[in-house]
Amino acid sequence: MKKIRKNFRQYTIRAKITFLILILSFTVWGYWIIHPQDNLFIGLYNYYFYNTWCNNFKLSDNLSCGEESLFTQEKFSYFHAGNWQKAVNYFTQKRNTDPNNPEILIYLNNAKLMQQEKITSEKSYTIAVAVPINGNSEGIAKALLRGAAQVQEEFNKNPKYPGLKIIIVNDKNNPNTVNKLAEDILSKKDIVAVIGHYASELTKAALPVYHKHQIVFISPASTALRSDILAGNTYPDNFFFRTVNSVKVQTTLLIKKWQLAKLAKEEKVAIFYTPSSTYSKSALEEFRKQLDANKIIAIDISQPNFIPNKILNEVKKQRAKALILIPDGHVNSLSFKNTLSIIDVNENQLPMGGLWVLYDPQILNRRNLVKNLLIFIPWHPLTAPNQEVITKAQNLWGTGKIDAQTAMSHDATLVLTKALEKLNINDSLQKQRLDIQQHLRSLQVIGGASGTISFDQDGDRKENISQIVRVVPTQCSTYGAMFVPINYNVSDLKCLDQEASQF
Repeated sequence: MKKIRKNFRQYTIRAKITFLILILSFTVWGYWIIHPQDNLFIGLYNYYFYNTWCNNFKLSDNLSCGEESLFTQEKFSYFHAGNWQKAVNYFTQKRNTDPNNPEILIYLNNAKLMQQEKITSEKSYTIAVAVPINGNSEGIAKALLRGAAQVQEEFNKNPKYPGLKIIIVNDKNNPNTVNKLAEDILSKKDIVAVIGHYASELTKAALPVYHKHQIVFISPASTALRSDILAGNTYPDNFFFRTVNSVKVQTTLLIKKWQLAKLAKEEKVAIFYTPSSTYSKSALEEFRKQLDANKIIAIDISQPNFIPNKILNEVKKQRAKALILIPDGHVNSLSFKNTLSIIDVNENQLPMGGLWVLYDPQILNRRNLVKNLLIFIPWHPLTAPNQEVITKAQNLWGTGKIDAQTAMSHDATLVLTKALEKLNINDSLQKQRLDIQQHLRSLQVIGGASGTISFDQDGDRKENISQIVRVVPTQCSTYGAMFVPINYNVSDLKCLDQEASQF
């Protein structure tokens, strides 16, 4: 009986081995049929060990490392299949025909890294860049991606450091879904840090997720007061940094420029804002802190039944001496539209002031109606402290249009790579995330588009980089006007291609 059992066990083992050999044979045969051009053993090794980085990304999930375009929804099959060399060739060709496309350059650099890793087994870092890809904000999304792509391109050319892969994230400028999206981002298990988001509302909504996972996120654009973004939450360690100044700096500049603190007793300022917007409401409250609250007439710019003529007449009757326009960052569909209508009916009667969101081509299209409009922005190419970054950007993208979003995103990604340079690529993901946070606390990075970059103890930008621009009619631009810093000598403008497209 024992002999029968022993023979049965031996038979079972032989059957299992035979079965495994058959499975392996069919796998080899199947791979050879699909990939006849590949070296078989290298191909199989790549198939099982290097074809996984993007395979857990569903299509149409608002995340892409190169398998699809989040702008056009085009699918990139070579990348998704893990055929890195063909993906490199494909994206190279695409970039030659569309050099100003940051999404393609990011995917090209990702594919190059994956091809290199297949050959050398070298590791690289991965970050996510979250931008608002929708109808109203698509231009902003591309501008933000250009800054990140430029730094990735330069970082990956330096053989001293591991490469950098970027996952692009479309947050749709939607604060109601960004919390889940942030969880989706971090489910990928290799993200060491996040760049984003654009609107303060989204930063506020996503912040608890990033803090829970103890991962740094650097916003290049969210300017609401930190207390408003934290929304009463307290965290033992801060993981939220930003390369742009808060609305506190900008409101102080505007009050000083217009000497609003010296308004006569009965004179007031009309502030148009979006009550549901973290950023817009934060700016309003900062004006209230710095001015007598009785001096402010607050108007909801997002109301659906907005009648600009009627509202303008009402604030004039209340002795408004200036209009301050603070629509949200294109989250509410009506706010910016209503802001334009107020500009139209004002017809240069009352001086107008606005924050960064007004730095928009639609303002330039109203060049004859914005003669007395001042806009507060974080950066402008004509007065940038580091012209080398601009020159490199112009060469990289084949255009002179380098705007504030690109500069702030560039600096956010740059300061992050400086932290990455100090890491050990073989450390655990959690240790890398914590080390990035520690390094950012003390880093002082020179060579940013906006000059030196450093953070205070809260994670806010130390350097005051805000400045004021106005609209200047000029033939240097296809819009017939340009945003120009108020301290810039307009006579120095030259109608060259690089300046003709500035806005």
